[in-house]
Amino acid sequence: MQAEAIADADAAARFLSRTANWLIGGYFVAIFVLMIALRVSPGWDLVAVLVTMGVLVIGREKAFIRDWGPFLVILIAWEGMRDVANAFGQTVRSDSVIAIERALFGGGVPSVELQRIFFDGTVRLHDYALTVLYASHFVFPLAFAYLLWRGDRRTYYRFVITLLGVSFAAFLTFLLLPVAPPRLAFQYGEALPVTDIMAAVAQSVDWDVPAWMYHNLIGNPVAAFPSMHAGYPFLVLLFLRERSWRWALAWASVTGAIWFATVYLGHHYVVDVLGGVVFAVVGYLVVKRLMRHR
Repeated sequence: MQAEAIADADAAARFLSRTANWLIGGYFVAIFVLMIALRVSPGWDLVAVLVTMGVLVIGREKAFIRDWGPFLVILIAWEGMRDVANAFGQTVRSDSVIAIERALFGGGVPSVELQRIFFDGTVRLHDYALTVLYASHFVFPLAFAYLLWRGDRRTYYRFVITLLGVSFAAFLTFLLLPVAPPRLAFQYGEALPVTDIMAAVAQSVDWDVPAWMYHNLIGNPVAAFPSMHAGYPFLVLLFLRERSWRWALAWASVTGAIWFATVYLGHHYVVDVLGGVVFAVVGYLVVKRLMRHR
């Protein structure tokens, strides 16, 4: 009888847990749908609530705080780098990068050429889609890291260390070699006929975007090289390749779309994309070798 009572209690606990998870998930979906319908963006308070409830659901509070602290470090460092890079005093490169682009592409600048083909001054569906894709570049590493954290903690640690190393190498480069994106080239030299399509998208949608989200969307105006919008998804691709070529090939198409968006939207040069890829590859190989020795 006692064993049956314990089994019944365990079954009831599992049912309660599943029901709670479904209710919480449904609540989040409902809030998300309403925010889209009402054109309201989340503030830090809602983000904090979502993260806290997610931690409570998975029931690993201490492990979560310990293992996910590095992502908070990256976000804080990224936000702080915005003002530091502007005030550091290094000469911002623009015309020299344009010259490299023209040398590589037969006299043309890819951002200019892509907008000439796909943007006629009117914001269209693909502009919205590419803007969302571009703005979500850090969401993908977070989602991938979460899957690793739940199923392969060893690879998770290697992924986080690599992400931290690549991020801080990029931050140092932003300080020593600030580069203006195509959309802001006119502020530092030659004015390229490039439209800030993300700004056009924002103007076409009456959306209450808080300041912190707006800053993360527009990025650092003098930190185009290397492009972490290119580097982060490629780093995910490198780790996916270890686990499944099928998933890696599927993710390669998303990575390519993000690369296209970075150049088309006028936020990066192709040189910046190549730099992000190089940073990701070097970080991946160095950390893998170091952890293999340990």
